[in-house]
Amino acid sequence: MKKRLKTLLLAGIFASLTMLQPTYGADFMSEAVKQVIRIDENGFAHSDTPQPNTGTENISGEQTDVNALPPAEQSPQEQPADTNALPPVQEQPPQEQPADTNALPPVQEQPPQEQPADTNALPPVQEQPPQEQPADTNALPSVQEQPPQEQPAQQAQNLPAGIRALDPSKPMIALTYDDGPYAPVGNRIMDVMNQYGGKCTFFMVGNRVPSYSTEVQRMAREGFEVANHTQDHPNLKKLGASQIHAQVNACNDIIQSVSGVRPTLMRLPGGNKNNTVLSSTGMPMIMWNIDTNDWKTKNAQSTVNAVLGKVKDGDIILMHELYSSTAAATETLVPALTAQGFQLVTVSELAYYRGISLNAGQLYYSIR
Repeated sequence: MKKRLKTLLLAGIFASLTMLQPTYGADFMSEAVKQVIRIDENGFAHSDTPQPNTGTENISGEQTDVNALPPAEQSPQEQPADTNALPPVQEQPPQEQPADTNALPPVQEQPPQEQPADTNALPPVQEQPPQEQPADTNALPSVQEQPPQEQPAQQAQNLPAGIRALDPSKPMIALTYDDGPYAPVGNRIMDVMNQYGGKCTFFMVGNRVPSYSTEVQRMAREGFEVANHTQDHPNLKKLGASQIHAQVNACNDIIQSVSGVRPTLMRLPGGNKNNTVLSSTGMPMIMWNIDTNDWKTKNAQSTVNAVLGKVKDGDIILMHELYSSTAAATETLVPALTAQGFQLVTVSELAYYRGISLNAGQLYYSIR
């Protein structure tokens, strides 16, 4: 027991010295203390003084470091298990992982299935054959191209020169003017006639035509009828046949030379006539059935009153181109007569649409 305590005491002293060595260096201990204490198998301590570090040569002549540890050529021994070391990783065979209850199920391709009918979906549009639409009572009637129809009046290409296309079913009257031309009155008459689509007949005195050639040319150009009222306006009952014939021809010649149109009708000056006159003029003689006496009254309203309310289809009205009152009366009569449904026409147009042939040597008071 005492030996054992001694051994433990020495071991404790040696341990204390060993702890001082790192702090104070290797030279702190003396040579006597530089001993190795070994414990044998029976628990007894033995001191072992290391050899001085002088260095010796080995057999091969190489310098050997006596302080070096001998090479470790020991057989491999099983190392004690390191309780702190991680266990070796062992390759495990792949195992089936447990199903993840939160994972989405795998998408499986399903065969196309017929979808249930969507009761809210619009039905498919099916092309329908064209159907006749019901008539829209509020819609305007469609414009259909109609074949050309013949107007009540004959077509212009079939009409004689100086005849307009008119409606023969409507009433017609002929306004006539004697003793011209006289531009201040005649132009006013033509202006209002044109405004309302009417035409009239001018019975002119030949010796006045050269002085109003422009007016006469306008008459012919715009479709008014130029007619004969003798060259000098004489009383034909006092003339012989040759003189009557000369008066008529001279007037026709001068009108034609100025206007380019040769008259086909004439009026007897003052309406004077006898058998010699009737056989010598060589032209149809146009009279009248309504005399306005405008030359006597020279009053526009009196002239208007002589016509309105008295005129009827086929009438020939007598006026004179010399008076401004006559121009004023015409400017009232034309719109009034037109409003009453009368067509204002020339004497030749009236005869044409009433189917009356105007013959030389004949008198015509009206044309019905």
